[in-house]
Amino acid sequence: MTLQQPQAGDLQLRIIRADQQHAEQVTSLLVNAAEWMASKGIEQWKKEMFTSELIDSYFAEREVFLLYVGEQPAAMFTLQSGDPDYWQHLDDKDYLYLHRLTVHQDFRSLGLGAILIQWATNYALTSGKKGLRLDCMAHLPTLNRFYQSQDFRYMGTHEVKGRLASLYEKLPPAKDHQIRLEYFLEKDFDDLLGWSGDAKFLQQWSGIGWEYPLDTTDLEAHLEGSNHPLFSDQLIYIVVDRTTNNKIGHVALSRIDRTNLSARISKLLVGDPNARGKGYGRQIIQELLRIGFDTLGMHRITLGVYDYNVSAIKLYESCGFSKEGLMRDSSWLDGQYYSVYEMSILEDEWRALQSQST
Repeated sequence: MTLQQPQAGDLQLRIIRADQQHAEQVTSLLVNAAEWMASKGIEQWKKEMFTSELIDSYFAEREVFLLYVGEQPAAMFTLQSGDPDYWQHLDDKDYLYLHRLTVHQDFRSLGLGAILIQWATNYALTSGKKGLRLDCMAHLPTLNRFYQSQDFRYMGTHEVKGRLASLYEKLPPAKDHQIRLEYFLEKDFDDLLGWSGDAKFLQQWSGIGWEYPLDTTDLEAHLEGSNHPLFSDQLIYIVVDRTTNNKIGHVALSRIDRTNLSARISKLLVGDPNARGKGYGRQIIQELLRIGFDTLGMHRITLGVYDYNVSAIKLYESCGFSKEGLMRDSSWLDGQYYSVYEMSILEDEWRALQSQST
């Protein structure tokens, strides 16, 4: 197969299919990455891992690729059909699985990781595969955020060799007004503060947990302990438009109860005024339901909505939520009480809706 070479402005980039004669270059890149991780206190790779026997196994069992900037080996990755160790019951040999994506420290500022991911995606599709999958360590929210930002959606978390790996699958090409969810991090604080609105609007989308005005202390507490898919009691997301890469909202899957298998959609906000009325809210709910039921194994997902928010109630009902009751005069603001509808959807109800839509 002819390898289509990536394009990146004035950079002279070249990707080759590596073989045994490139073992030293491959090893050097992997060791460089492991040394960088150690310097940052990241417990992921150790340079002692990359023995000659392990590198030889890559050439025997996988496709190994090297990227050159000019004549310098700058990055590498491997691809394989099927990945039962990491994906377990979700494994599908009709996908290509990306491993050992590595960029040398000297070239990290060039955006080569994103270029390689797109190249590998195109390679998978032109090879007749369904698409590209990968995994990364579940306890590294920044790394997970990077892959999410490259249009990978979360598919689950499995324990592999004593470590928890989160699984991701590349989404198909984006259409207008399609969203993805990326872990909410400190760098998103200013966006949410800018969207938070006046006291009534803040109460409408965030509930009674926050008081006006919203500040960074609230958001630091909101973020603390979040975004580990197996241990945190909430997963918090910034919502991004896939076609523009603009941040347009925020949402959380909170109160995750792994004993009773329940969770709650909370703090849902389409914050960018230009993004309202374009169907983003429905997509956010649908993706959270997929994560809650399909990847976390929840049985019940709830939410609360003020009784005056008629359009939101209609949206939630169209997504399969049912009213369970009205909590009368449960919220006080500016000399007035407000009532809240409690709503829920069960796993079998959600799956029935999914089967109707396919």
